[in-house]
Order: sequence, then structure tokens, then C-alpha cells
Amino acid sequence: MKFQIDQIDNDLFKVYIKDNTETCHHVTLKDEIFQKLTQKKITKKNLINLSFEFLLKREKNTQILREFELQVISDYFPDYMENIKSWCSQAK
Repeated sequence: MKFQIDQIDNDLFKVYIKDNTETCHHVTLKDEIFQKLTQKKITKKNLINLSFEFLLKREKNTQILREFELQVISDYFPDYMENIKSWCSQAK
């Protein structure tokens, strides 16, 4: 499964996922949330990428919301925040 991330503006990203069914997702990531989640140790695009890798290990692309704010992932997957902290601690 492949996916591509396009940054539309500072807060909005479009993620295309190619699998049996192609899907497109609009993800909002506001600066305040980005700072809170990562302390800017990784880029916004990198965080979106890691977040979709996380999601795609747990569900099919057709099950992922078509539009959402990134932080809602933790509403569905409580271990998401732990993963972010781990990714950021490993980031250089």
C-alpha cells in the first residue's frame, strides 16, 4: 500500500492512499497541536506520514475518516500519543 502526502497550506494536508480502493483524506494539523504533540522535533509532514503508517497498521484505508483533525486519532486509538512521543524522542 502506498500513500502520498501533499501540503495544501500550513495547517491542511491531503493524503492519497493507493490500495485496492484509492482514497483521499484531508487532515488538519494546527500549529498549537503540532507543538504540543511533538515540540517541533519532527516536521508536520513527517508527523502526518507517521500517523498514517500508524493508522494503516490498524485499519484499511477505506475505514479512515475522509476529513479529520490529527489529534482525533487518539480518540480511536489511545496508544497513538505514546507512539508520537516515542517517534519524537528518536528524532534527531
